[in-house]
Amino acid sequence: MGFIKWIVLFLCAFCVAFVIIVTFSQAPFKQPVPAMIFTYQTASIPLYWYVLGALCLGLVIGLVVALYYGIVLKAALYKKKKRIRELEDTVGLLESAQNKNAVDPAPDAKSLSTDAV
Repeated sequence: MGFIKWIVLFLCAFCVAFVIIVTFSQAPFKQPVPAMIFTYQTASIPLYWYVLGALCLGLVIGLVVALYYGIVLKAALYKKKKRIRELEDTVGLLESAQNKNAVDPAPDAKSLSTDAV
């Protein structure tokens, strides 16, 4: 099943790369244009560099956020598992103490009448 997932992922990545290459090979994307970022005007560079820069910046930001949440969630999971182990140990101790201190069931009425005579 894992092999099929990798094949599908590879095919999707290949299709996306193909679309990006075909799109950026068109003439309008090769035109040098300046960009105005807040008050700073950049030099004239081809339009596809801006698109690729935005794509790479988005990937980096996404990976950093995913890494952060992965670490935070793994730490929370570790704490929960540790708490579960502690509670299971406590329950085990209580059960063993209860088994040691188990009292005999109450004597039935027949045994009481024979003891009284």
